[in-house]
Amino acid sequence: MWTVLQVETRGCGFFADRRPVILFERHIFSRRTQGRFDAQVPDLSNPKAGGYAGGVAEYGRLERALALDAPAALMSASWGLGQVMGFHASDLGYGSVEQFVSRMMESEDEQLGALAAFIQTNGLVKALKAHDWATFAKGYNGPAYAKNQYDKKLAEAYLRLSTHAPPDVSVREGQLRLMFLGFEPGTPDGALGSHTKAALKKFQAKQQLPITATFDAATLDALRQQQALLPRSDAGGEALAKSPAAPVPVPVSPAQAVSPGVGASALAVSQPAQVVSPAWTLAPRRSPETAATLESVTTSWPEAPVMPESSPLPEALAEQLRQRLSQPLDPDLQAELSRVLVLRGKVAPELGAPAVETLDLCLTALLAERPNLSFAKNTRLRIASELADRIYPLRPLPILRSRSPAMQVVHGLGLLLLCCHGLFGLAHEVLTTEATQVFGLPARTLLLVGLCGAVGGVVSILMRLGDFEKMRGASRVSMLMQGFFKPVVGMYCAIFGFALMKSGVLPLQPATQESALYLYMSVCFLLGFSERLAQDLFIRAGEGLASVGADRSASS
Repeated sequence: MWTVLQVETRGCGFFADRRPVILFERHIFSRRTQGRFDAQVPDLSNPKAGGYAGGVAEYGRLERALALDAPAALMSASWGLGQVMGFHASDLGYGSVEQFVSRMMESEDEQLGALAAFIQTNGLVKALKAHDWATFAKGYNGPAYAKNQYDKKLAEAYLRLSTHAPPDVSVREGQLRLMFLGFEPGTPDGALGSHTKAALKKFQAKQQLPITATFDAATLDALRQQQALLPRSDAGGEALAKSPAAPVPVPVSPAQAVSPGVGASALAVSQPAQVVSPAWTLAPRRSPETAATLESVTTSWPEAPVMPESSPLPEALAEQLRQRLSQPLDPDLQAELSRVLVLRGKVAPELGAPAVETLDLCLTALLAERPNLSFAKNTRLRIASELADRIYPLRPLPILRSRSPAMQVVHGLGLLLLCCHGLFGLAHEVLTTEATQVFGLPARTLLLVGLCGAVGGVVSILMRLGDFEKMRGASRVSMLMQGFFKPVVGMYCAIFGFALMKSGVLPLQPATQESALYLYMSVCFLLGFSERLAQDLFIRAGEGLASVGADRSASS
């Protein structure tokens, strides 16, 4: 079951604003409405699948579809942990799609129940137990499953889950609560990774708790209390039982959605009088004894420190944003809008009003008739860098993030130095003595000539940094590898050049015995420094060996 959940929704049934994860399928909506809206809104009603906005933006598409045909719109979206389509509601025993949607909003347990009901109803239990992923994928996602390699994704997820520690449900609870409170712990996967630890430290600091980076009892209790302070939403709490014809609360508008703020790190503390219970009917639970994934929180309204809130968007800008989001947008523009909004929620507590106003200017540039994407991106990157410097004062210096090809080559050199400095010292001081020989040659002499070749390679790189700077646009990895491997190549060239000189193939003889070592060091340095010299030397050596072979053949 974990395998299916991780492939469908990465194991989480709710967005950070506590609305269920959905995906609106325009081809299903077209089919359910007999194509009535295909010409009018092809991005919502189309015989071909696609047009996804992704993430929370799918609710905007769903809201527009609801205005056209509400039942068909609800049937055309997949819901929750298992992404079960709304049009299966009746077959799975939910009575109506409205009741199905209400149940999916209630909890992850309800979503898991829908997934289990779908698997059982469609006869997929045997295939799932046998790990017959192709059969399961065909029954779960339809005959076109192979196009998206759904069976392979299931097999890979199962292998990963079966060879690693299972997800820790208590960690996952803490991750979900952090996510709902706006602390961005990453994917709620039950693993205490770096993103989760960073979010946890930030929460503990805000709550004046010991910074343990673990979900200890005090931290979990604080998380539960803080979530209890949030207004009730469509994703939690008990429902008020009204008439069977009670309206379905999908989708809530941005003003109604309970969100801790896009990317906000602060907690908004509400007053008891502002808590509103959802006013829709929920069908009876099929398994009332099922324990909640996130245990119920009693709203006792304990005293808690009021955290600074993110600055809200100016009304005119918010209205302009809502209007633009209701229309199809370029994917690059969508992505940049999302990044600016997320960053805006983070900078308010750390950088203050000037940074927020600058990001509002970025939003204005993006929402203009002719969006200025370049200005918004460059400004956003500068503010993000300043924020990171403020939050993580000990992070690597900006020079390590440089986009300069020359600096990337120098990083490669530094990496090589870190890797090899200790190895050379160990070989010279511990593993070898003056009498140690390798293939009949003094080991320390080989170390010396190899080091001379490597130093020649380093000097060659440092003298050509200006040339590297002209290679703007080259791959960062390729530049890093240049800096790392050029000295390594120089070292090997020096060792083989030394072997050719000692063998007599290259007739370079020192003037005196005392100057022999200096000659070898000089030649080995030059072989590492100059690729052209090394190539010429090896070509001449090859020609010499060929002539020797020809002479021997003639004499025989």
